[in-house]
Amino acid sequence: MKKENEFFPKDLEFEGLVRKAKKRSMIRMVLISLVISVIVLFGLFFIGNTVMRIKMEKETDLDSAWNNIMGANIEERGGIFNYSLTSATAKTKLVKVVGGVPIPWGEQEKVFTILGTSRVISTHGPSGSGYSEDERIPMYYEGERVVEFFHPQVNYKQVFDDRKLFSVIDDNTVVEMAFSFDDGYSIEEVNEVFKEQLAWYWVDTFSKDKIENDNNFNKVKIFGDSTIHGFQAYGFSYNRNAETYSASNFISIIERVREDGGDYQEDAERIITNITNQGEIKLEPQNLKIIGVIVTGKPSDLIKFSDESMIRGATLGATTDQY
Repeated sequence: MKKENEFFPKDLEFEGLVRKAKKRSMIRMVLISLVISVIVLFGLFFIGNTVMRIKMEKETDLDSAWNNIMGANIEERGGIFNYSLTSATAKTKLVKVVGGVPIPWGEQEKVFTILGTSRVISTHGPSGSGYSEDERIPMYYEGERVVEFFHPQVNYKQVFDDRKLFSVIDDNTVVEMAFSFDDGYSIEEVNEVFKEQLAWYWVDTFSKDKIENDNNFNKVKIFGDSTIHGFQAYGFSYNRNAETYSASNFISIIERVREDGGDYQEDAERIITNITNQGEIKLEPQNLKIIGVIVTGKPSDLIKFSDESMIRGATLGATTDQY
């Protein structure tokens, strides 16, 4: 029975329809929001993934180019890419070729994300142990000796000469030896002497300020000499089939990196400035000063360099069995 004061009587059927309409509307809004969210997330993921791949392609290409000129007698031998939903990892294997035998020389690993960031995640490097008063503290990497270089214009407390080891190393072993010169020489002059055993050229990329700073540092008795370890040196590999190409490729790399080299851009600019003496000479193969080399082979192959007058210092590097 209806109440007397009820102005509009309730229509239960109508109220039910309204509730159903509201429920359908709510479900439709949730579904639409969900679909839009999925589309937006998929779009953001696609954009982020595209940006990540572009960045990864560019950076790994630059890393590969830079590896061609930095690090004495070090070569890339293939890369591996591992992908996950929001990131990718690029892993590059490095080797040294000593007397025709490849020696593993660690890996470079870098992770990229869909947020457009990248970072190096492999941080291991050469190490050595000893005391400050030790005459010499060799550096080791992957269980092998790391070569050292001596700049011709830098004064050192002691310049090492490991050529005496040729007579005590078994001749079934192939070795890597770094020769530092007493001056800068042309590529042709270097080839004339070392061509048969030549593996890598060390290019003079030092500035006058760097030479002066190293000389001042070496005067301090409590510190060891500021030598250049192989992983710090710039140069290029000897190409027996295309000698001219190697130097031209070195120049092409630093010019390209100077234009758009990311983290390496400042280094490339500095190298070019130092080689050209701030633009006074052209950046050409004939103007490169070679101040050291890496040679490889059996001790009996290398002993002929024992009395070579242009060699100022010699340090042993990686060694391995020939067979």
